[in-house]
Amino acid sequence: MGAGGGNQGRTLDRALDVLECLERARGPLRLSDIAREADLHLATTQRTVNQLVRRGYVQQGRLGYSLGPVVLGLAHGFVVNDRVSTIATPVLTELSATTRLTSSVFVRSGDERILIARVSGADPLRYQFPIGRRVPLDVGGGKVLLAAWPDGEIEDYVRRFPRTSLASGRTQGERELMEDVRGVREDGYYLAESERELGALSLSVPVYDADKELAGAINLVTTTDVTSADQLLTWLPELSRGAGAIGARI
Repeated sequence: MGAGGGNQGRTLDRALDVLECLERARGPLRLSDIAREADLHLATTQRTVNQLVRRGYVQQGRLGYSLGPVVLGLAHGFVVNDRVSTIATPVLTELSATTRLTSSVFVRSGDERILIARVSGADPLRYQFPIGRRVPLDVGGGKVLLAAWPDGEIEDYVRRFPRTSLASGRTQGERELMEDVRGVREDGYYLAESERELGALSLSVPVYDADKELAGAINLVTTTDVTSADQLLTWLPELSRGAGAIGARI
């Protein structure tokens, strides 16, 4: 690649770094915050942000910068065109109607999982979890995706993310995480309680496509004041059938 191509590649990387920084933020960020989080010089950050503002990917408000309306159009394009999410929605609708619980599908993105489809149950959750939210793989249903990795990749992940403070107050170390991964491999599902949110209860199973490749995971989510872990496990056959229905159509 020539010098021009290299410069264009770096410019694109910087723009994506800024967008990812703003996407992960819980509110508007000042220019200095973006520069620090994206590990860019302030002047470079200013030029990059200005370009993104002109294109509508970033907007500036009184409190700082945030993602612009163009990003919503990109998200809509994904939801409309992504095969997994379009196939999953009617399956989730039926699953939630049957169980009265919230159901969802998420896929891996690097060391995280992203929610791509969700249908609320008759008993609404007391916390919000919007489409597009990123969550680490070492909590909740992410362990279903983690368990499908080759052993070497799992060991590398565990070394990089050795300890996690769960919502219950329990600290999850390497040994506990590896035990959960082995449990998923043996049982084919993962039951999580108060890991990401206090009182949250979820049951997750993997979704495999026709070639037996992992395409994502499907889960049922509720809270401990609505149902117990044993009651949630009674829906495992329905959840597994939903996973199979999605996988067969991908």
